[in-house]
Amino acid sequence: MWQLFAATLSLVFLCMKHLFASDCKWIAVVNDFADLGSDRKIFFTQREIKRVAEIFKELTDSAIDPDDKNAKYLGFPYYLKINLSCTLQNPEWAIRTGHYTGLRPIVTVTFSEPVHPVRQKQEQLQIEMRAAPYRDKANCDSEEVCLMCWFTPMPFLNGTVVLDVLVESNGIGLPVKSRRFAININGYVGIVQNEVKIKIGEKLDSLKNVLQLRDPSRPLWYTYGQAPVLILGGIPRSKIVFMSDSMFLDYIPIEVGIDSCWIGSLSCPQGTFSSAIVDAISTESTLFIRQNQLVYYYTGNYPILHVNTSGSELWTRILNHVCVRTLNPVFFPMNGSEFVIALGGGWQEGEFFLITVRDGIVKASGSLREKEETVCDFVRASACSIKWATYSLGDNRIYLLVHETGTDKHTIVVYLLDEEHFEFIYHIPEKVPKASDKGFVLLLGLEHYTNTTLIPRGLALNPFSNIFYIWGNAILQSNDKQSYIYLSSFPNDSPIKYFVQSFTGEIAFVTDREEIWVSKELGTEIKKVYPSEAWDVFNYLQVMRGSPHYSLTLKHSILTIFYIDGQLEELVYLADTADNGRLVRREFPLSHVLAYDLLITTPNKEMRHNGLDYIRFAHLCPFAVVRYVDLPQPQEFTRMEHYFAMPPEIMEKTGFHDEKSLIVYQGLVYQLLQLHSSYHRAYADPVHDPTWRWWKNKKEDAEYYTYVASNWNTSAGIYVDMANYIKMYDQMPENLLPSKLYLDKHTEYTFSLYLSMRTTKQSMGESADENSLQNIWLTLILAHPEYIHTHLHRQELISRGSVRYVIEIYDKGVYPYQQLSGKNLLKSSLGLKVAHSGMNCYEYTSNGPRIRGSYVSTVYIGCPPGKRLAFDITSTKNETTVKNKRYFDCIKKDPEMPCFSFNDVFYPSFLIQDMVTGDSGRFNGSYIFRVIGGGPFSIENIRYFSEEEIFNYNTMNGSGTSSLIWLRAEMHEDKVDSEGFHILSQAESGILWVCQTNSPCYDIVPQGLAAPDYFFVVEVSNRGVDESTYCDYALEFIIHVHGLRLSPTRAIFLLKVTAAVP
Repeated sequence: MWQLFAATLSLVFLCMKHLFASDCKWIAVVNDFADLGSDRKIFFTQREIKRVAEIFKELTDSAIDPDDKNAKYLGFPYYLKINLSCTLQNPEWAIRTGHYTGLRPIVTVTFSEPVHPVRQKQEQLQIEMRAAPYRDKANCDSEEVCLMCWFTPMPFLNGTVVLDVLVESNGIGLPVKSRRFAININGYVGIVQNEVKIKIGEKLDSLKNVLQLRDPSRPLWYTYGQAPVLILGGIPRSKIVFMSDSMFLDYIPIEVGIDSCWIGSLSCPQGTFSSAIVDAISTESTLFIRQNQLVYYYTGNYPILHVNTSGSELWTRILNHVCVRTLNPVFFPMNGSEFVIALGGGWQEGEFFLITVRDGIVKASGSLREKEETVCDFVRASACSIKWATYSLGDNRIYLLVHETGTDKHTIVVYLLDEEHFEFIYHIPEKVPKASDKGFVLLLGLEHYTNTTLIPRGLALNPFSNIFYIWGNAILQSNDKQSYIYLSSFPNDSPIKYFVQSFTGEIAFVTDREEIWVSKELGTEIKKVYPSEAWDVFNYLQVMRGSPHYSLTLKHSILTIFYIDGQLEELVYLADTADNGRLVRREFPLSHVLAYDLLITTPNKEMRHNGLDYIRFAHLCPFAVVRYVDLPQPQEFTRMEHYFAMPPEIMEKTGFHDEKSLIVYQGLVYQLLQLHSSYHRAYADPVHDPTWRWWKNKKEDAEYYTYVASNWNTSAGIYVDMANYIKMYDQMPENLLPSKLYLDKHTEYTFSLYLSMRTTKQSMGESADENSLQNIWLTLILAHPEYIHTHLHRQELISRGSVRYVIEIYDKGVYPYQQLSGKNLLKSSLGLKVAHSGMNCYEYTSNGPRIRGSYVSTVYIGCPPGKRLAFDITSTKNETTVKNKRYFDCIKKDPEMPCFSFNDVFYPSFLIQDMVTGDSGRFNGSYIFRVIGGGPFSIENIRYFSEEEIFNYNTMNGSGTSSLIWLRAEMHEDKVDSEGFHILSQAESGILWVCQTNSPCYDIVPQGLAAPDYFFVVEVSNRGVDESTYCDYALEFIIHVHGLRLSPTRAIFLLKVTAAVP
């Protein structure tokens, strides 16, 4: 009794210091451009605001040039409004207190790369904005007590519909911890008669009689990280779904606009009719639902994605002649497509179908078979059913869980989509193996079994770690889909209903009894976290804190659980009355529950020290402190491009912004992102930075504008500091392993990790063996060791009670593909785990306990995003001038596209530009140089050549037909690829323009007294000829060549005409 009381009392004391910390949290909502200070609006408008440019015309005495033709000072249709929500104090008072003590929100918006390839090269992009304080004059009793908030522009980017918003404090004033928001574009609403309307059905005003506490939970399925709008079905007795564009931070209950049909037949028998939406899946542009055996889809209106559809008007049926028993999600896209798997029932039992969404168009395959044989024929079963199907995108295979009807036999079969045939993978044991005290059992054929039938229900695959699960009333785990272990810590008395993956190393699952269990991929330990005694302790503490989402009397039920950025979330129904309630998304307190469970279950004993009585808990964690040091600068490996913007400075002495200054802020952020989007010119700028062109003509006047602003004399009362709108290349590491790492060919990532044992005071009463460096060992787990090599160097620092590991991770250089930047990367993962840590290690932070001991980072192998090849016009012009000892430009000079003389040897030079780190260096690799188009006198006359013409104009094959456009200047060695195209390099790049008789640039008729000129379209690629990188640096650019020669016949004719003129 005393031990239980002591454990509970210890929990209370450990948590009290966190209990009454700042109870305020950030609230971020979208406001319309013309309705500042209003409530939350739906983010659906996807067009710019053009009237912003009118305000910029007033900024005459500033760094802004309103007449700059290259600048686009437009606006976004929304602002981001930031407030505080507090439990124990008045939020309006808290906002004012925070503002006057220096609190300023910092907003970082991260744009997700779209599934549909809007841009040629993929990128990781975010913009950091300081929020501007705003006083709502419409709600003012006096100057001192006005309602206030903060605003930033709410930017969007061409092709991006999923936006992650991080709001954090500047570290001054009121302490408020950082918070993330999903603020996504909703393509399923529109304007009808000047009102915002839901297009997929009728919005419900309340949840009255919609949900009941006894309703079962259901899974939330969507394309991971790509779906802007989520829907959750499974509401019994009604065709209602919950729709959310904020990852269920808020939601809209909708009665779906479909007919409730009863189409049971002999070919598709239906035991009972239900109007419920039993399956619901969200993709980037389309929603899928299943009601009974009918499958419907609805495509959203997303012009920003540039898909080949303007969206649906009504729900559309698909697989009309198929009896669909269930839908299975595919959590990741591939090559610009998303997928849903449909499993057949009735007379089509044992068949499966693949639904594809590409470019906004939805298509369904026929029954996937091998030479007209189904999977039932393959396993030699008279009747079978497919319980589950999971799509492995890396090798383009679908894994099937097949049950032979009338038996306990279950088999894993794989369908190879490219070869269109089945292969056997694994026979699942018919009985549950006997448990082991180690928490797992190797299934080698020598193990013992219980009398309990093993009933598998589904499959799960993590494409990063390559770990494969078979789940049901038992869990089998495999790293190669051939050999399995049985995770014996999970009891088989309540089967798993659905399985949830974070894809960052954590998994969770819900059983038929609505229990929540969790585990880590790096270990075999499984724990029940709800319901549990530890969860009850957390609930009590939240009630003490005054949280409105927890109660000792309010009844609740869980609708679903899901992960957001590795954090487990739960969507909970709180019953306010018997027939009405509300939905609340709560962060599942996993670290708290695991830490409390450890204190509750860990044995403790009394001890005496220095005349005082203590309670000593056994330390199950082998280490006390873990520290990352010597981490490289993150951007080189995370590939995240980072922009920074601040509100324009204003001459208002109170420091509050008004509508005009916020509009200027909109225009500045728009222009900053516009410069980023347009910074893909084939010609490299003299300065490798997208903002260089913006300020290059105003830099020298910067001190003058600062002087004017310091005297409060700026035009329109607004001062724009050029230094506040930049691209940042020097972000520092946060002493944490990055969540993502990108590795190019032979790239190395090195860092150090310190693990320290407990101090003398912390280890009071422990033996030397219990607290020893020999108990601290680090293990490293690679998902694809055939591509990545690692080295661990251990160093024991006895005097410091620590172990130092130097960890080297590098690419072996054997990945077989060379692709465009960011395309077709190999998904992999790197796991670090301290031996014997399990779920036994935690530390207390300002945000509460945090589980430690295992760390997972996603690794992408291939050409990293943000690298490009650029034509170095400056070096080309200089080298051509030096080596030819002359340079002749065109008569009409174009500084953006200098000319080169036909009679001079042309020496092209190229740069490898890193858009993330800002590095720019000469490209010294090999490349193929091809002229693929051209036209005389004007860019408008350019014509692209056919493949046959390209071959004849660029290879020695053209010399036989007199059709060569150019030749190599260095003739001592002629390197060509397998097709005969010339291989050039920086050391051997000289080009002679020849324009032979049958070439398109031969004998161009002059349009005046000047010699003809020609615009050549050139394609440069290192694909297949450069082994220094995984990147295919494809580049297309235009070269302007003047002084083309006339044919001898035409030259003599013109000479005669000229001589004949008196």
